[in-house]
Amino acid sequence: MSRRGDIEREIRHNCEKIDDYRSEISDLQEKAEIIKEKERRIRKEVYEPTRSYDITHGDVFRGRLEREVEEYRAEICRRTAMGLGETGKLLSDIQSIIDRIYELIEELEHRNSELEAELCSLEDDY
Repeated sequence: MSRRGDIEREIRHNCEKIDDYRSEISDLQEKAEIIKEKERRIRKEVYEPTRSYDITHGDVFRGRLEREVEEYRAEICRRTAMGLGETGKLLSDIQSIIDRIYELIEELEHRNSELEAELCSLEDDY
């Protein structure tokens, strides 16, 4: 095997990996947008209305049922807030993965630049 062939193979391999990484980034960004939209809807349509709803303003019926409803409302808010927090953590993790993939792409692009320079120096020798 010639050094030239090895370099060209490595460059092609690195370019394929870069293309795969870019595809993975695109998929992750697409999934993150879907998650963000669902998070916005839950926050807007469930969490905020439930959190702001106050059953205690009713003058006609005060009692055990009212207390139970308030306890259920508080539990719904607690669990929803917990889920929203976990969703935020997931989105943060996805972004960290995307950032790391970009770093890997940069490393491969840098390696390809080095290989191309070496390839040019081999051509100069001929």
